[in-house]
Order: sequence, then C-alpha cells, then structure tokens
Amino acid sequence: MVVSMLLSEALLLLLLDDEKGSPVHAGYAHDEGLAGAVLLDLLEAGALAETDGKLVAAGEQPSPPALAAAWSALAEPRDAKQAIAAVVKAAKPIKTTIAAPLVDAGVLDETRHKRLGLFETTRYPELDPSPERALRSELQTVLTSGQTPSSFTASLLGLLVPMDLVGRLVERADRKAAKARAKEVAERGPVGDAVKAAVQQQITAVVAAGAAAAAASTAATAS
Repeated sequence: MVVSMLLSEALLLLLLDDEKGSPVHAGYAHDEGLAGAVLLDLLEAGALAETDGKLVAAGEQPSPPALAAAWSALAEPRDAKQAIAAVVKAAKPIKTTIAAPLVDAGVLDETRHKRLGLFETTRYPELDPSPERALRSELQTVLTSGQTPSSFTASLLGLLVPMDLVGRLVERADRKAAKARAKEVAERGPVGDAVKAAVQQQITAVVAAGAAAAAASTAATAS
C-alpha cells in the first residue's frame, strides 16, 4: 500500500529503527534535519515564502501539527539557520510532533520508557511497515537504476545525504554508488523548480553543518 506522506514524516520513518522506535545514528543533527523537512513541507503547501534569501510564513496556517507550529514561528522573515532553530523550538519535541499523525494512522506505535528510572523517553516502533517499504522501494529505484526522481524524492535525498542515512537504503555492495548518485540528485535539487531548489540548498547547508558538528562532538566524547 502506497500512502501520501509529508516529507518530514517520510524522513522520520527512515530515521527510526523499525523495532526499537528510537533514532539510528545518535548525534547526527536529527532535529535539524526534521526541521528542514518541515520547512520544505511548508513550501510545498504554499505556506512558506522566500524573499531576499529569508523564509517567512505565507498563506493560511496548515493543519498538520508540526507544520502549524512551524508556520506560527515564522511570522517574521528568518534566514535558513534561524528558521530551522525556530522550528525545532516551536515543535519541541519535534519527533513527537511529526509522529503524531503517523501514530493516529496506525503506522507507528507510541511507547514511553524511563532511563535509570528517572528520565522518560518516547519511542515509535513501527506497526504498519507498508508506507516505509513503498518509500524505500522508490528511493532504491532512483539510487540504483538512474530513474529521474520526483521533486519529493529529490528533496528527501537532499536531507538524507548530510544526515549520512543513504547507506541504510541499499545493500552494502551498492553503497558507494548509491551515495554518489544521492549526492548528484541532492546537488541538482527538485527538478524544474528553481525556488524549491534554492530553499533546499539553504536548508541542506544548515543541516550539513549541524550534522558535522554533532558527529565531531560524538567522536570527541567517545575518545
């Protein structure tokens, strides 16, 4: 079954471990990547405008909770870095806010755990694997066969590349070629849409910087 998803919902499904319901690759700027996806969802919905390199809410407030929170936080123009920070804050916790419609639809479960008996965490194990399977199939086709990606797929790959998640989409033997293909698609941006491509480039640059900083911090802590 193929279902319609927001970009932010698709990214969250790929980000979460199917059984554990917690993010893979801890420390890779997940919140920033998800916030970037929410901004692109707003743009696709006609609820975000780009003026002189800055992003600002436009049109009517959308109904999905993450998009509604982000739209409200962008009443004043902000550059991409400021916009992503504002969305992370407004939708906090952003994973929970994005996951809510997927939980309501029965795609994800919602479970709560306490670490050390004190700190409660929320996890989202997968209940219905069909949406993610369809999503992965589409991504794999673009990455391994050279098929021209849709605007949605190009935008998604633009976020997966800096978050270092492309390798999880294909078999080990195909990873090098898939990463090169994903980078090519991401750099080209959404096909035939100059505004989306320009906004994607801004957002991707911020996500990439955040991912690099998070990875460096994780490595320093480990050493």
